[in-house]
Amino acid sequence: MIKLGMVGKVIIHNYPYAAYFNGADDELLRTRCSKTWMLPFLEGQFPEPVAGNSRITHVWAGVRDEAERIAECCRIEHVCGTLEEAIEQVQGVLILDEDIPFRTETVERCLEAGKSVFVDKILALSVNRTRTLVALAEEKGAKIAAWSQTLFDPECDQFKGLPGGAGLVTYNLARDNVLGYGIHLVCLAFAAFGHDSASMVAVDTGAEGWPVVALNYADGKNVILRAGQDLPPSGNVSYFGQGTDCLCARLGDNGTMFRRSAAALEDMFENGREPLPPQALVRMTEAVALLSRTTAAS
Repeated sequence: MIKLGMVGKVIIHNYPYAAYFNGADDELLRTRCSKTWMLPFLEGQFPEPVAGNSRITHVWAGVRDEAERIAECCRIEHVCGTLEEAIEQVQGVLILDEDIPFRTETVERCLEAGKSVFVDKILALSVNRTRTLVALAEEKGAKIAAWSQTLFDPECDQFKGLPGGAGLVTYNLARDNVLGYGIHLVCLAFAAFGHDSASMVAVDTGAEGWPVVALNYADGKNVILRAGQDLPPSGNVSYFGQGTDCLCARLGDNGTMFRRSAAALEDMFENGREPLPPQALVRMTEAVALLSRTTAAS
């Protein structure tokens, strides 16, 4: 059995992954789960583990009570007193952390120890730092993955393989939240139109404009990414092309997104297949940097 650790100083999205790998107790979820918005797509769905040969055996959180809650609900054997303990005892680590600098430090510690890693959202705030981590994973022979679960939005399946035309991807975000959560918008665009755009540029919309980035693809397709609080709730995708009606989709099926995301991680940890090429992880950071107007190469 492949032993996995789940860690986060400010731990997030822990229950869906733990339930997929370990199964979950519905009664305990109802009474102990601290993230009640997840209950609709957890209860009754994971009486037994879905993953084949991998289990989350160790959990560490900055708040021990949260680690104990997830351990009880999802049958995790060891609640660790330190991050080091969680890393040392496993072969792979799920880093589910809202604290981005600490998240990045944890990725480096795991890779230095030769552990394969998944990071919820981006690996780092800077493109150069992301490149360094990707290179370290290759040097250590470890697998590496990072994304927002929007990368696995089932509504985006209808957009795959469409030639040419134009796309619009939007996400309702406050300006101050783009750096931390712009990855939701970027991964939604990647899910619909691919991660291999030929170019990626910030669009100047003036001092009062909302963040906009344009992706240009080799097949001639142009896709606009737009964040802002003046947009519809959550994420939305539209496609306009010759010979086809306008296609539209709204993000919303959390259960399927998390299940698909967990399945991709199961394949990586058990079979060594990285769901995305390393360069795509760098492109994610580049896109978020452009959206947030930070210095992309810092």
